This record gives sequence, structure tokens and C-alpha cells, in this order.
Amino acid sequence: MIKFAMIFPGHGFQNFKIIKKLHKKYTIIQKTFSKASEYLNCNLWKKFLKNTYQKNKYQYFSQIEILIISISLYKLWKKKIGIYPYIMTGHSLGQYSALVCSNVLTFSDALKIVYYRQKLMKKKIGIMYAVIGLKEKIITEICQNFGNKNFFIACINSHDQIIITGKKKYSKKIIFQCKKNGAKHVIKLPIKNISHCPLMKEIKEKMFSKFSKINFHQPKNFIMDSTLVKILYKPQDIKHALFNQICKPVYWEHTINFLISKKIKYFLEMNTGNFLTKLSNNKKKYHALYIKKIFY
Repeated sequence: MIKFAMIFPGHGFQNFKIIKKLHKKYTIIQKTFSKASEYLNCNLWKKFLKNTYQKNKYQYFSQIEILIISISLYKLWKKKIGIYPYIMTGHSLGQYSALVCSNVLTFSDALKIVYYRQKLMKKKIGIMYAVIGLKEKIITEICQNFGNKNFFIACINSHDQIIITGKKKYSKKIIFQCKKNGAKHVIKLPIKNISHCPLMKEIKEKMFSKFSKINFHQPKNFIMDSTLVKILYKPQDIKHALFNQICKPVYWEHTINFLISKKIKYFLEMNTGNFLTKLSNNKKKYHALYIKKIFY
């Protein structure tokens, strides 16, 4: 049996043309969108098409759409291939997908939580940047110079790509400081809210309060949390980590390195692209498997 990790994307781009063709070709994809539409009482596929500009290959999708796409791709994998992964993990929102696919959360519960999460986060207006070519220590110092409560590191995707988040009014100053200190690029992300930092504490508490009684079950495989960079075994620990993650940075580079240290040589990304597997600086130490090449 091949020992592989299955990884799930969070906020990000998806190949719209591939999703559309897979939806047309496979009933399992259609059924997943239909089931999600029933749970949330709206035609999500119709809304999905309406909100997507077909002239562009890659589109930026909402949290709910990313969740449904990931679950759809997993169900297709399970039906056509059926090989279960050794371990699952997700980048940010992707952890919800990982928990559904490992039977920790039901699809309906995940949809409810993510729908509420998305709704709350829309009210937390802010900005996010990808800082390229600047060390974590320097970026931390720059953020601390803004009072340690206005800008934060949200994700460490690799040693040369770090995501920062914070209040929009400081955006010009933070860009200037990053470039002044040697950043090659500071790229504004198409995200209009704050995430993965202490400014999200109120949202975390609201999520805990609203969904405290939702059942989390024993996972079918190992589950790794990318904010704690550790494997979690108990449902209660997984639950706390999931709700806490909105206040904590995602250590994706560390997560990938941890998986490599466990002798995992194959990574399968539940995505229409290969965004997560391309981030790592240790690409020579594993083989990336793409859904696109399997089903499209």
C-alpha cells in the first residue's frame, strides 16, 4: 500500500474550466453540489456559475465554494480510485475539508460552520499581502513596529513566501517597510478580510459558542493540524484546534517538512491545481500527485 498524504487548499484559486467539465462528466460531483444546496437552501451550482467570470481560467472562490469543490474531488477520488491516505491535513480552511473526508465532521456540519465563519469574516474588514523574499524574523519585527496589534504574520507558506494580515489603514506603510528591508515583492491578495491572527479572537469565541455541541468523531486516518504542526488523535483536541486556528498562523512550510520527516513521499492535493505542493522548498523530497492529471 502506498503511504501518502492528502492535502486540502484553503482560500485560493481554482481552475474554473476543470471544475465545470468535471461537474458535467461525473454525477458524484453534481450530487455533492446538490446535497450542499439542500443543506444551505440555495442553488449553489447556479450561484457558482453566476459569480464566476468564464473568460478567465483561474478564479478566486469563496470559503463555501472551496469546501464543496474539495469534498467533490475527494468523493470522485474515493469512487474511482478508493485508496485511503495515511494522513490528511489542510491549509487554513482546508482543514474543514480534511475533517469531513476523514469522517471527523459530517458534510452538513462543516457547511454550517464554514457558512457562519464566512459570514463573520466578511465583517472583519482588512487586507492580506504575500511577502516574497524576506525572512520571518524581519517581517515579525516590522509587524511589531506597528504596535503588535495592527499587522501580523498569518501564514508561513515557505521560507521565501510569508502572508501578512492586518488593518487596511497601515497597508502603505507596511509595504514600504517590507520593501525597504529587502522584500522582492509584496503582493496584495484578493481577500478583503483579516485572518489567522489575534484580531480574530471575537470571531473564534462566537464560533465556539454557536457550535460547541457539534459532534466531532474519531478520524479514520491520522489528522494533522497546520497551525500546531502536530498530529491530533482525540476528537476534542481536533475540535479546539479547528476553532482556534482562525486566531493562529498557518505553518505550512513546517507542516510539509514534518510530513517529509515521517517518510511520506507522495502528496495528493485535492485541488484543480498544484498550489500547495508547489509552495514547498523541498519538492525534490516528495512526489506530487494531481487530480487534474487523474480525472481531467
